[in-house]
Amino acid sequence: AKGVMMLTREQREQRKYSLHNSDTEQRQVVIEHPVREGWKLAEGAKPEETSESFERFRVGVGPGQTESLTIEEFHPEETTYELTDLEDEQVKQLNALIAENHITPALQNALRKILDQKNLVDGYDGQIKSRQAEGDSITKDQARLRENMKALKGTPEEKALLQRYTKQLDSQEDRLTALQKEIADLNTKRDKADEELDQTVQNAALDESF
Repeated sequence: AKGVMMLTREQREQRKYSLHNSDTEQRQVVIEHPVREGWKLAEGAKPEETSESFERFRVGVGPGQTESLTIEEFHPEETTYELTDLEDEQVKQLNALIAENHITPALQNALRKILDQKNLVDGYDGQIKSRQAEGDSITKDQARLRENMKALKGTPEEKALLQRYTKQLDSQEDRLTALQKEIADLNTKRDKADEELDQTVQNAALDESF
C-alpha cells in the first residue's frame, strides 16, 4: 500500500522430547528447553518457569511408561520494500519471490507490472548513460585533436593534416548534436516511464496471505 510492501514470513520448528520411565514409581521430569533470541513459543505446551536461558517444562511419566513433549516455536521475519526506489538486490528478491510460485496470482500480477515498468525505466537510464559516455569520449578526443593541430604549425604536413582534423572535428560536432537530441528524447521518455511506474506502485493495494 502507498508504495511500500511489507513481507512477513515465519520460520517454524518443532522439537520432540521422548521420556521413558524404567522405574516402578511415578516420576516428574523437568525439561530445560533453550531460549533462542527472536524465537517465540507457538500454541501448545506452556513452560512452568522461564529464565533468561531456558524454558522449563514439567512432564509426569508413569512407571514403565513413555511420554513425549512436543515444543513448537516460530521466528517472524519482516522485510520492507520501497517499491518506488527498488535497489538491485531487492529486485532480485522480488523476482525470486515470483519464481517460487507460492504467492497469490493477484500479488504475482501486481509485482510483475511493477518490475516490468521498472525494467523499462532502467533501460532508458542505461541508454542515457551510454550516450553520455559516448559524448564524453568525443569531447576528450576533440581536445586531443586541437592539441595536435596546434603542434602542426610550421610543419610540412600542416595543410593536409589540418584538413583531415577539421573534417573529423566537424563530424564529431554533428554526432555531439545528435547525441544531445537523443539524450533529451530519452530523458523525456524516461520521465514519463518513471511517472507511470510511480502510478503503478501507488495503485497497488493488496493484503494477501500465502
